[in-house]
Amino acid sequence: MPISLSKHQAYWGCQIFGWSAFVLYEIVNLLGLGFFSWKNALLMLLAAPLGIGITHAYRAALIRWQVLEMTFARMALLALAAVFGLSLVLFSGLTIIAWAVEGKANWAEISLNYIFMSVLNWSRYLFVWVLTYHLFGLMERVNRTQIERLSYENQLKNVELQNLKAQLNPHFLFNALNSVKALTHSDPVRAGDAVMLLSDLLRYSLNYEKQTLVPLADELAVTRDYLALEKIRFNQRLEYTLDIEPAAEKWLIPPILLVTLAENAIKHGIAQSLQGGLVRISAKVDKGHLQIDVSNTGCYSPRPDRQGIGLTNIRRRLDMLFGGKAVFHIHNNTEQNTVTASVCIPAL
Repeated sequence: MPISLSKHQAYWGCQIFGWSAFVLYEIVNLLGLGFFSWKNALLMLLAAPLGIGITHAYRAALIRWQVLEMTFARMALLALAAVFGLSLVLFSGLTIIAWAVEGKANWAEISLNYIFMSVLNWSRYLFVWVLTYHLFGLMERVNRTQIERLSYENQLKNVELQNLKAQLNPHFLFNALNSVKALTHSDPVRAGDAVMLLSDLLRYSLNYEKQTLVPLADELAVTRDYLALEKIRFNQRLEYTLDIEPAAEKWLIPPILLVTLAENAIKHGIAQSLQGGLVRISAKVDKGHLQIDVSNTGCYSPRPDRQGIGLTNIRRRLDMLFGGKAVFHIHNNTEQNTVTASVCIPAL
């Protein structure tokens, strides 16, 4: 089972490991060069906790003054200055410790050149620490920015999806009410049946906005009600068939997708012909995709200046939900005098 460390634990783990590696490296280096002594070894051992202390204080200053949120150029200049500042503090601290061990202060060995070379020597190690911490801080800032951007885009996407679904409510219900209205005076009995079917459609329309995806089986149930409602309106002018594979019924699709396709087939196909026609709905699973075909009698003649709400809505929602992996297109079959709207939806 992998061990999960918090950010705080990881920081202290890196501090202890890094400065322990420094002590080990310096002692091996002293042994290899023949300069090893217990005094030098003790100084290296004491340099580790001192280094941890001053770098931790530097980290606290970075957090307090939000240095890692500054522009890159300003942060780089401050980091470079910090390397030499921390090196000077570390050198000064170790010098005082060495004098304490010896029991006296040896000012004779202190010169500008000695101070400069000692600070430069210690800056090698502090440079690695400062560079590593600042790079980590930059990576965190970049990741945080990306997360915030993705979160913002996701919020916009959810809002747009809600707007698209809300857009379908009045559009879909208006057409359904027109069907009932057409029967009110001509056939009150069938109008009563239509009202019962319309109540189921209204119930579904009130609930579907809460969901991003629904099983195809749910869509089929409301589509049957819608087709039955339109059958009452068009009578013998409308015939419809459904051919749905059992495996397809569990597939998740955007709500109102199938109803919109059926509505479009009737409005732009069956209603435009005095003889009416046939609406065929089929769904099957093929190669890891759900294939939905809605065919109707008629001819599809798209007009770029008049894009229907329903079809535009379908294209936009499919693109947002499936990132371009879903395919929607409409084509004519001139030999059979039919139009087919096809949707291919991948599995999530």
